[in-house]
Amino acid sequence: MKKGYNKILILEIILLIFLLFNSFVLKIANTYEVTGVILLFLIVAIILTGFKKDNFRFKKDVILNVVIMLLLYYFIIYILGLFSGFVRSSYSLAPMNIIKNTFPVILFIVISELLRYEIFPKTKNNIACLIIGCAAFVMMDVNLMVHLYDVSTYLGLTKMICLVVFPSVTRNIFLIFLTNKVGYSNTILYMLITNLSTYILPIFPDFGEYINVLLETVLPIVIMVRLSGMFNYYEIRKIKSSRYNKSKMVLYSVITVALFTIVILTSGLFTYQALTIGSASMHPAIDKGDVIVLRKYKESEFDKIKKGDVLVHNHDNKIIVHRVVKILNINGKTNFITKGDNNDSKDGWIIKEDDVIGIVKFKVKYIGMPTVALNELLNK
Repeated sequence: MKKGYNKILILEIILLIFLLFNSFVLKIANTYEVTGVILLFLIVAIILTGFKKDNFRFKKDVILNVVIMLLLYYFIIYILGLFSGFVRSSYSLAPMNIIKNTFPVILFIVISELLRYEIFPKTKNNIACLIIGCAAFVMMDVNLMVHLYDVSTYLGLTKMICLVVFPSVTRNIFLIFLTNKVGYSNTILYMLITNLSTYILPIFPDFGEYINVLLETVLPIVIMVRLSGMFNYYEIRKIKSSRYNKSKMVLYSVITVALFTIVILTSGLFTYQALTIGSASMHPAIDKGDVIVLRKYKESEFDKIKKGDVLVHNHDNKIIVHRVVKILNINGKTNFITKGDNNDSKDGWIIKEDDVIGIVKFKVKYIGMPTVALNELLNK
């Protein structure tokens, strides 16, 4: 074994032992503290082996491919979210809170990926360094999540292995592969996109934690397979700057716009919102399975609501979409009475200003039928 391998191997072993001790004894999960430890090991690694910038030939091409594949991934899962439903983010989307939540994550990602780059390209031909180094990086993920599980019980330990370790293993294998091929820029970008989405997106597809983990486990494998084929292509054909022609870039732009449109319309955080209709009470104007787009109204805009408008409002913790048949003024407040077009009688309640959400602006026929069918199946 080369002398350089020995230095890195010893460093990896010390890091792995510390992370194991911290995970199951100290249980320090503060991101800043864990990042501080990783930074210390990064400094030691640079002192021992030096640092070289990642001037890799295919770096820019791989960055573009990674971004495109991640955009496709998010586009697909948000389309599927129209069938499974969405859940709101538990994090505040206020600008200062976003900065507060994302800064330690960004710091951890940058430092840990620089350490990855400092270790693996220099030892990629040594199996011991590869295995122990990969185990150390998996334990970094465990360090940040272990406090959420009672690992003293078989159930808690099993759950942590399934929900944390398995996706971490495939992710780290992919990141090691990417680091060895094109350096740290791509791995930092990949980790930023996949991790920061948790803090900046308002809604997420409601697949459940085990489906989410399955997706997180499979995603890096799929991208790694795709990139492996791309690298093989590079070896037999000279790179052409025109590979990404205008038609492809237009397609990727359309996918990006469509993704953000889905997020915006289903989040409920903006002026316009999309909802799937689950009953036939408004037939024939609006059918079961139609998706409506409503415009939210503020209290100062209630005077714009007219008789005949289709009102979206809350009633008994349900969202109702019925037509306004009467407008009342009670104690200086605007109130509404509604009726479903397909119902025999008016609704038996008065809609107060606090219950109003908005007015239906247009609909898209039947594209919400899979969502309705899935909800009916789950509620049987």
